[in-house]
Amino acid sequence: MKKKILKIIGVVMLVFIGILIAAPFLLEAKIGDILKNNINNNVNATFDFSEAKLSLVKSFPNAKVELKNITLINKEPFEGDTLFASERVDLTVGIGDLFRGDGQAIGIKNLVIDGAKIHVIVNKDENANYEIANEDGNEELESSEGFTLNLQSYEIINSEVIYDDKVAKLYLVVSEIAHSGSGDLSAAVSELDTKTEALVTFELDSTNYLNKNKVKLDALIGIDLKEDKYTFLKNKAMVNQLPLVFDGFVKVNED
Repeated sequence: MKKKILKIIGVVMLVFIGILIAAPFLLEAKIGDILKNNINNNVNATFDFSEAKLSLVKSFPNAKVELKNITLINKEPFEGDTLFASERVDLTVGIGDLFRGDGQAIGIKNLVIDGAKIHVIVNKDENANYEIANEDGNEELESSEGFTLNLQSYEIINSEVIYDDKVAKLYLVVSEIAHSGSGDLSAAVSELDTKTEALVTFELDSTNYLNKNKVKLDALIGIDLKEDKYTFLKNKAMVNQLPLVFDGFVKVNED
């Protein structure tokens, strides 16, 4: 009797392991299609990546989705410009979410962006290349389809942000970014604990104020999504060896 029970358990385990190994090959195409279709249908830009890999074994009981060579290419009036590019993006989701039916959202728990470059441009006509949301009534991603952000943590490494504003004559480069954040970002009101290190170059009206200066910032940020309000609660910054402490809040106006 015991041998029979052990045999049944062994068969069940083998089937379970087989599913974990085989499922990624069956689900990778589905995830890739969901991502591409959902994003491209909602932005006036072209989103693409070269490869999507899914792992269930290493990250069990979660699933890890790895995207490689991601690009977000602008359309008019910035035709062909690359707004966002990244060597690798990792998404962590619940395994159960992968088996949801069509039209049901997949929740992202963790996000890692590696080797990214974001190039923001505001041209002389005051057009901004990040204003890519479609205006045909499909501006917001529906929570009933695609992916939803239920982030508990995220990380951005080996990345660079360029902000080039021709109107304000402002040029900012934040390079060698190592940034991480943790908190329940799915809640309407939450606190985000962040740590950031980077090199900063800042130029205004042809005058250079910072040139690859090392900046370190540990910040606890209060987030109120209902009010679109972001409050600096506890913050400690270092610019080179100069310590800075600050507080305050940012509120986003509807217009």
